[in-house]
Amino acid sequence: MEQGEASISVSKALRIVGSIGIVLGIATVLCSSLLYIQEHEFSVFVTYLSDIGNKPGWPQVVFNSGMLISSPIRYLFLVLLILQLSHFGASRAFTTAGLVTGGFVVIGSIGVSAIPYSLNLTVHKISALIYFFGVVVLQTMIAVQEGRRRLPLILPVSSMAVVAVYLIFAVLLSLVGKVEAVTRNTPVIWEWLAFCSLMFWLIVHTVLLGSVKIVHNCGPTRHSSGCGSRPADF
Repeated sequence: MEQGEASISVSKALRIVGSIGIVLGIATVLCSSLLYIQEHEFSVFVTYLSDIGNKPGWPQVVFNSGMLISSPIRYLFLVLLILQLSHFGASRAFTTAGLVTGGFVVIGSIGVSAIPYSLNLTVHKISALIYFFGVVVLQTMIAVQEGRRRLPLILPVSSMAVVAVYLIFAVLLSLVGKVEAVTRNTPVIWEWLAFCSLMFWLIVHTVLLGSVKIVHNCGPTRHSSGCGSRPADF
């Protein structure tokens, strides 16, 4: 199989896996939130996603099960995304760093879902910090590569949007109980914004990097200097 054909195959797989991740992520949060609202007070300003995953009953079952299933799907999507970027000229160093960092992100995500804070607050919080700071590092690397490859501007912009929101939430979360002005409720809205920004990122990358058109326009070879088209061409 030639390089271009391989990239097209990756794009198709990326589109399929990304679509599954989008549906599963939104359905998990939406369904578990609706179940949670039936018996508990709810607000995006006071209710953490972890609160939904901590309440015994269907909200906890749906949320934690969905998040645990999503973790390997996210990593598979990351692998396909990195392969696609490598076809556009990304280095092996980026590939290795991305896969290793992504592994830590998945570990953090599994820790948050598998261990509610009522079971072990320390492990849950450490897992959350590993996940959120890991996403910040990973998305920064991806944004840099997308910028260097001259991919459509919405791709690196959406990556950096995730970085900004996740970083704010992670910093605020780490400051709860240490800085008087930062209460338990301070980071909550940022966690919901983090979820929304990640879903937007996933949709954009599934649609564009899963497009055969962008593969052809970018000339997918290891020795390519990047896409010849400008964002306006898409």
